[in-house]
Amino acid sequence: MAKKITILFMIILIFISSSNFPVKAATTLAKNVLIINSYHQGFQWTDDQSSGIMSSLSSLDINYDVSIEYLDWKRYPTEVNIANAYNNMKSKYSNTKMDVIMCTDDAALNFALKYRGELFSDAPIVFCGVNSNGLADISKDQVNFTGVLEELDPESTINAALAINPALKNIYIIYDNTESGISTGQLCIDTAKNISNTFNVQPLNNLSKSGIIDFISRVDKNSMVLVTSYFVDIYGNNIDHHAFCENLSNSSPVPIYHLYDFGLNHGIFGGNLIIGKIQGEEAGLLTKRILLGEQASSIPIIDRKTNKYTFDYNIMKKYNISKSLLPKDSQIINKPFSFIETYRKLVYVVLFIFLLLISFTIILLFYIRKIRLMQLRISANNEELTQLYEELTATEEELRAQYEDVTEAQTQLVEYSSELHHLAYHDTLTGLYNRLYLYEVVEQKLTLSSCIGALFFIDLDNFKFVNDALGHNLGDELLKAISLRLLNLSSKSNSLIRLGGDEFVFFSSNIKSKAIAQNFANKISKYFIKPFDILANHLTVTVSIGIALCPDNGSNVDTLLRNADMAMYKVKNNGKNGFFFFNNILKDMLLDRVNIENNFKKGLSHNEFQIYYQPQIITTTNAIDGFEALIRWYSPELGMLPPLKFISIAEETGFIKILGEWILRSACHYIKDLNNRKNAKFKISVNISVIQLLQDNFVDIVKQVLIDSRLSPELLELEITESVIMGSPELVVEKIKVLRRIGIKIALDDFGTGYSSLSYLRNIPITTLKIDKLFIDDISNPKSNTDVTDAIIDLGHKMNLTIVAEGVETEEQLQYLKKNNCDKIQGYLFSKPLPVTELECMIEEHKKTYGH
Repeated sequence: MAKKITILFMIILIFISSSNFPVKAATTLAKNVLIINSYHQGFQWTDDQSSGIMSSLSSLDINYDVSIEYLDWKRYPTEVNIANAYNNMKSKYSNTKMDVIMCTDDAALNFALKYRGELFSDAPIVFCGVNSNGLADISKDQVNFTGVLEELDPESTINAALAINPALKNIYIIYDNTESGISTGQLCIDTAKNISNTFNVQPLNNLSKSGIIDFISRVDKNSMVLVTSYFVDIYGNNIDHHAFCENLSNSSPVPIYHLYDFGLNHGIFGGNLIIGKIQGEEAGLLTKRILLGEQASSIPIIDRKTNKYTFDYNIMKKYNISKSLLPKDSQIINKPFSFIETYRKLVYVVLFIFLLLISFTIILLFYIRKIRLMQLRISANNEELTQLYEELTATEEELRAQYEDVTEAQTQLVEYSSELHHLAYHDTLTGLYNRLYLYEVVEQKLTLSSCIGALFFIDLDNFKFVNDALGHNLGDELLKAISLRLLNLSSKSNSLIRLGGDEFVFFSSNIKSKAIAQNFANKISKYFIKPFDILANHLTVTVSIGIALCPDNGSNVDTLLRNADMAMYKVKNNGKNGFFFFNNILKDMLLDRVNIENNFKKGLSHNEFQIYYQPQIITTTNAIDGFEALIRWYSPELGMLPPLKFISIAEETGFIKILGEWILRSACHYIKDLNNRKNAKFKISVNISVIQLLQDNFVDIVKQVLIDSRLSPELLELEITESVIMGSPELVVEKIKVLRRIGIKIALDDFGTGYSSLSYLRNIPITTLKIDKLFIDDISNPKSNTDVTDAIIDLGHKMNLTIVAEGVETEEQLQYLKKNNCDKIQGYLFSKPLPVTELECMIEEHKKTYGH
């Protein structure tokens, strides 16, 4: 009985102990970690630090949540920006207990130290990307923090350059005139002079960006160019550091050295670079220690160097620099793929096993022959040797089985080697040849034989909309189906390659004339006439094809691919769905486009964009009802650019989202101010791009602008075109309905010049029809028919819409429109579009003339 009680007691203890464990685990709360980055997402230095942090935290075996914020200090170093960040984080984290605050670079550390007691539960702080001088200034009288110091090492980089070129005598140092730029530049100057007082050390911070590039283009071969932190020119303008490094490298007769790893892949040769990812990894390890119970104040600040010798293989080749001249254990990036070099160990192992198998086979065959001789001798002997013969036979069978096993292993090794080779040269999604095949195999063909052929760069039109609207899974299935069709054109002389995304390449080695290339391009286009049935969706796809001929447009893969890409973009600009041959004029046009793209952000930050306002007049009273906001751009570098020249580029690059919101916000604020001063209720009409409408948060942006400007929704009218609606009707119509419920008016611009489908006109809650100037011009032309104009006015009124006529320039047109009951007119008869400085004078003159 006592034994049974003991067993029962042990079972109860085991049950209680096992049931307690999950309860304890279930009540464990997650630790909260907040990462505050000084700069913006997409800035390589910041992204590398964040990547390093997350890499170290990934091995943490406790529950934790990570939140990430960006101060964007490099692009917007203003107190307003800090105030916005403060309000944003206060609303997010004031009720959340933070266990660790991680800061990348000075601005984030300064922000965290200043507000951690108020916003972040007075949590411990771990920093990285801050040098010792900056830390001393920022952390004065502060406690409960630790981190990783950013220790630059210009000495090692200069010594590496001296080893490559012992005749080095001139050192030119490039930095900007910010506080951090000047301190870094002075460190480099002092270091160079300490290495050798014979060096001619010259800083270039007093030159403009173009002046630096011009100066460097004329230095002699015994010079070293060292770039530090250059993000602002002498005029205070923000600099695209990557583009600057590329321009500098293209102009320089000597390699360009750097102190940071974010200069790589942009023309920089290298140096003993400080690595952002290592900074983040070290900081992440410190954070792990704090999350596991250590106090931040008891962890020493890490001051060891997070640098690594790193050099670009392409720049080494450009300046014929031998690897033997580089420091030991240097990392070389962008080295071309070589199957033998990459898999050298595997090749040696396979070769060794193959030789071993051959040796084993020879030995095995030798013993088989020996056994057979023994069998003959045994058969000649007496029966006493029968047992020995049977044993030897069994041994032979065992050896044969081993031989078969070895042969099977050899076959598997050959198959594995073949599979590795296939994976290296083929795209995993479609099974087509990949970019590596193009750059290695096709490049080799071009090198070994005279280049006669053509490269066809194929890009799917509007593929992004397919992914956004229908999902990436359907997009992948569509790419597979397209690959299968295009394979029908593939042959020994026509190689089909997928570059990635929705980009394909045909390289044809039998194209001997432009006419043959044009015929092949037509064949490609014909394969897209028939729609694709993908996951119950009926999809019609078109392609834009750029063509580069070999050798006329290049004799290597890089040149042909770049030129064909330019030609493809020409097709995109011409309306897509076609092909175009590369020529030098196209290259100049592309350079103009690049200049426009590069000046967008500068134009907005330097107030180069202006809004002109054209009045809309009520026909019955001649009173001003409101204005249409029209964008203008005067660039000191590019001159006056009409909207037709830059709006389409802004849409393709996505800049239209920023510019469009700026136009909407500026126009609403101005019309609200004008109404207050004039005691009026003028309306404002703003054009909206399809790219803006497709933003998930477009409606929220409009609401916020109305809140900020305090403008009544009834005074705002958004103008859209027919093509916007027909491009993505399901996505657009729903947003228009939401905007109408708010009270915002919707105008259909250029009506009659596009699709003009009554079906969508009936289903979309628009309030205004704008008649295009094309039809208004017909009024003054006795040979033209005005029936269409009459029909538009009549149709609009029957649908209770307001009718606005654009481009009214003559009294005859005005009288005709009044007679036909057009509601409002807009045009040069009353006023051209005017800047703010002239608009209010026009309003007063109009009031004197018409009494309104």
